[in-house]
Amino acid sequence: MRLPRLSNLHPRRSVLSGITDNDPFAYSHGLEGVDQHGNYLWVNVLLITFGALCLFTLILRIVTMIIAQLRHMNAMGDRDRQSYWANNQTAWWPALKKHLFLAPLWKNRHNRPFQLSSAVTNGTLPGRFHTLLLFVYIMSNIAYMLVLPWNSPVEESVVAALRGRSGSLAALNLIPTILFALRNNPLIPLLKVSYDNFNLLHRWAARLVIVEAIVHTIAWLVNTYHAEKWHGVGQLLKNEVSYQWGMVGTVVFMFIAIQASAPIRHSFYETFLNIHRIMVLLALIGVYIHIDLHHLPQLPWIKIVCALWGLEWFFRLARILYFNVTAQRVTRVKVEALAGEACRVTFDMVRPWHPRPGCHVHVYLPKLQLLASHPFSIAWSTPLKSSSPRSEKLPMTEKDMNALSMRPRTHTLSLVCRARTGMTRRMYDKALAAPNNTFTTWGAVEGPYGGHHSLDSYGTVVLFAAGVGITHQVPYIRELVKGYGDGTVATRKVVLIWSVPETHCLEWVKPWMDEILALPRRKEVLRLMLFITKPRSTFEIRSPSETVMMFPGRCPIQNVLDREIAERVGAVAVTVCGAGGFTDTVRMAVRKRVDVGCVDFIEEAFTY
Repeated sequence: MRLPRLSNLHPRRSVLSGITDNDPFAYSHGLEGVDQHGNYLWVNVLLITFGALCLFTLILRIVTMIIAQLRHMNAMGDRDRQSYWANNQTAWWPALKKHLFLAPLWKNRHNRPFQLSSAVTNGTLPGRFHTLLLFVYIMSNIAYMLVLPWNSPVEESVVAALRGRSGSLAALNLIPTILFALRNNPLIPLLKVSYDNFNLLHRWAARLVIVEAIVHTIAWLVNTYHAEKWHGVGQLLKNEVSYQWGMVGTVVFMFIAIQASAPIRHSFYETFLNIHRIMVLLALIGVYIHIDLHHLPQLPWIKIVCALWGLEWFFRLARILYFNVTAQRVTRVKVEALAGEACRVTFDMVRPWHPRPGCHVHVYLPKLQLLASHPFSIAWSTPLKSSSPRSEKLPMTEKDMNALSMRPRTHTLSLVCRARTGMTRRMYDKALAAPNNTFTTWGAVEGPYGGHHSLDSYGTVVLFAAGVGITHQVPYIRELVKGYGDGTVATRKVVLIWSVPETHCLEWVKPWMDEILALPRRKEVLRLMLFITKPRSTFEIRSPSETVMMFPGRCPIQNVLDREIAERVGAVAVTVCGAGGFTDTVRMAVRKRVDVGCVDFIEEAFTY
């Protein structure tokens, strides 16, 4: 749609540009000079590429799940069958894992952040596979943006084509930018890809949107300035609402680029997140109005973006209310201060909830922080007690039914939260100052998220944890030890390697580990190796038994892993949760041995 001529501007005719006296801004708005055919072509190519990548990932996940199911069923009842699954059946797959899927971009650094100072970090390095994806994604966008009618005799039309192409790509890339940022992104459970990976893609997609929006604005500015200099630019911005909101969108995008930079994001994450959401909403409003007033064909894409964001918040709030609020009460929270500057946080849910091992939740504690939420791994969950000790086949008397109605139906989730800054520090300080180092409040949990990996099909499972990372591993240990006793898993060896600074930190999970150690046949399958990196004295390092051993100093990760792989039963799963440097060391140790036998590596990380 062409805008009406502004009466206070002086139209002129340019022989080179072909701009008529009727509309000096013909190449500054609308579709004049825009290569609309090329726009649709390259947008479709980008969509097809994205769809093909999702399909490839889905097929890979399905094949992996089928192999795991076959391994589970084949090896579950017979230890002798484990030897087939202990070895690699091909040479190319271990090589791909070693040099592509598990490899950091450079040397061995992946999750260990770059420290600008003791309080400021500058992010982490992606892996090689993610870098390859990002390189193809970024370079394809650059290529699509530069495939323009360069041989056009009208120079303004080339700039107009660049304006249209960059605007189209920016609008399209808003879809994956918002989709990848959503906690309830439907691709996460479908493709079994962690939110942490999608968040990495979200950040780079957002950077592309910002760059393309700036190019789009500059292209408009060049043709507008060429037509009527700065006077024309000022008059268009003053008189046209569409341009005003388009400029708002571009300026806000530029602010987001600065505000979301790694040093600022990591140093003030809680403040960053609240401001970030407001700025994104303002930018989307600006883009929507800009496109709508010009009646551009990209408007449905922006509607999709708004629908995705709106629906995600609707379902998120609905789940929070359903699992945490009833007419009688809300979720109760008990916070206990523990040694080692940590808290054990127990949520007494209003409705039963059954998280999978490896899940995490986002925690809301309004009395400590009004709106912010924080992700924590679920360390323990207590299922609902049996509704009656009597057999279900026996009829219940009226007395039994009254007693049942009086019995509290509880389902608890427990976390261990290390005191850092912000909410976790305030929570620890409040618990430490409370009677018995314990206080109660009300709150909510959102989730569960994650828990995509099942370890039931592996003959040997090696779980590495550093510090509070033990919370990610405890549910896996319980599931595997119980499954071994029930004969429902293929696992024959479970080894936990936990590194903590002091023996006091063992209290974090002591009640839960005591329950696991009491499970039937536990000694046949489970072995614990506890490394105390800063023991106060050698007298506190005592190994209770051959299956629960304590060692002073740092864990020799490579030596420990080499021994477990050499003595493996069946396929090996190695999981790790801990600080970035620790997980990078475990990753390096696994990469060195993936060609020795069937070894899979699973990492739990929160790098956002």
